[in-house]
Amino acid sequence: MNTLSRIDPAFIEGSRGPLFALHHPPALVNDTTECIVVVPSFAEEMNRCRYMQTLLAQELRKQNHALLSVDPFGTGDSAGDFSEASWNQWVEDTISAANYAEQLGYKRISFLAVRLGALLAMAAAPSINNLERIIFWQPVTNGKATLNQFLRIKIAAAMGRDEKAETTAHLEKLLSQGKNIEVAGYDVSPPLFQGIQSAHINNHLETTSIPITWFTVLASEERNTPRGDVQTIEKWRNQGAEINHQTVIGPAFWQAHERTLAPNLITATMDYIKGSDIHG
Repeated sequence: MNTLSRIDPAFIEGSRGPLFALHHPPALVNDTTECIVVVPSFAEEMNRCRYMQTLLAQELRKQNHALLSVDPFGTGDSAGDFSEASWNQWVEDTISAANYAEQLGYKRISFLAVRLGALLAMAAAPSINNLERIIFWQPVTNGKATLNQFLRIKIAAAMGRDEKAETTAHLEKLLSQGKNIEVAGYDVSPPLFQGIQSAHINNHLETTSIPITWFTVLASEERNTPRGDVQTIEKWRNQGAEINHQTVIGPAFWQAHERTLAPNLITATMDYIKGSDIHG
């Protein structure tokens, strides 16, 4: 079998049921092999980012590294329904994914945190033994802002059907009353909503010992990194954090409905990993 196309699927043990894992192993695992564990984004973004992860896995194998992706509870092919998911559960599932990488024999384990996965990764990081580093792809720094964007999908859909206009305040009130809301086919529970709403990158300023490489994807050379992200990076650095921030030019692949690739992001990520292999 061509090792660049080998994928080992498995169901691993999660705290509320089996979680579906896809392991992209290299030809040979040794002490320098690094396993990159994907911490996925939220809702439809999770699916839109899968092909980029596959492309990265193919490049990682060429350097004798691995990629592991695990669907959190209630998503993908893992146990449970989305309506049963919670933020704390997903943090536990992130820890379970890292533990599984260790069980596979990898001595070097890192996170690839995509979008909202950045906040999950930071919440899980203190519970991971010897986590080597975290790579951010277009990280979300404020869970509340993500939810507001998500709720606007529902509001826009209602307006498009000439239905009574809903507001984010009304939807949040329903959730506060213990009711689930359905947005773009996703049944969101109050525990999940409230967990994401309270998630913020500033909650993790104490996690300064783990090196972070933060990739920002910009639509063109004329664009700049969002001011809030720049301020967060500087704030973390002032706390002693090791943050390597890089920008790449490419499309917003996490937003596109059709398969969209950002090859510059793959190249930049691999250049970073290859450049740091001398320390492995």
